[in-house]
Amino acid sequence: MVNISVWFGLFSSGGVLAWILMRPGTGRNIFDLHGLLIVFGGLASAMLINTSLPQILSSLRTLLWVLFPASLPSPADTADELARLSRRARTEGGILALRGEGGNFANGFLKYALETVAACGETSGAREILDIAIRRKRIQRQEDANVIRTMATLAPMFGLLGTLVGMLQVLNSMSEPTRLGPAMALALSSAFIGIGIANFVCVPLAGHVRSQSMRETQILEMIVEGILEISINRPTFQVELKLAAYQDLKRGADAEAEAAREAP
Repeated sequence: MVNISVWFGLFSSGGVLAWILMRPGTGRNIFDLHGLLIVFGGLASAMLINTSLPQILSSLRTLLWVLFPASLPSPADTADELARLSRRARTEGGILALRGEGGNFANGFLKYALETVAACGETSGAREILDIAIRRKRIQRQEDANVIRTMATLAPMFGLLGTLVGMLQVLNSMSEPTRLGPAMALALSSAFIGIGIANFVCVPLAGHVRSQSMRETQILEMIVEGILEISINRPTFQVELKLAAYQDLKRGADAEAEAAREAP
């Protein structure tokens, strides 16, 4: 499964860059080897100093999660699955009847929530454990997004550094016109590469990580609320009403109407 909006945006960015580079000689001058080394080499070195290697690897995994997202269910699908589990629990003897359910739903979190609630035997302890798990995952996503934002901050700075180096070479080559071209190429290519990395890649991806993390948190919170309601044997229509608060107004109105029909 691929994230269509992200890939479309990346291809659009590539199209804009390709259009910029179509002018004769532009591509060769912009993608100057020295400029590439200054920006990418400096960025890699700075990130290793600024961030631990495990955190960098975690950020790379999060980028893969954004580009190729796992099958995170929608709020409507989550509500439907929890309603199904609620009906089964009420007809088969409670939360213990749901052992083995969940599978890979929400990347295995539903199964984890069911096992946690069954093991704790009371809702307050289970809620505390599950809230910690959600908070830990949310904080990790935020840190991954911050790493990408840091890259967005540093890349233009190394581009500026390359520009300064190029301008020094220009000043030192004023008496040798044949050296002015390569020096100017270094000065301009470094700035272009640094700004391009920041604005075409890092800033948009960091924003998308944040939005995906918020969506993931919503789904996980829905699962926790639903499982806890099931564990205290709430009627299914009440479970659906509570979960409707996490969804859009139309879905919530439909759930309320359904609950009114089922209520005794």
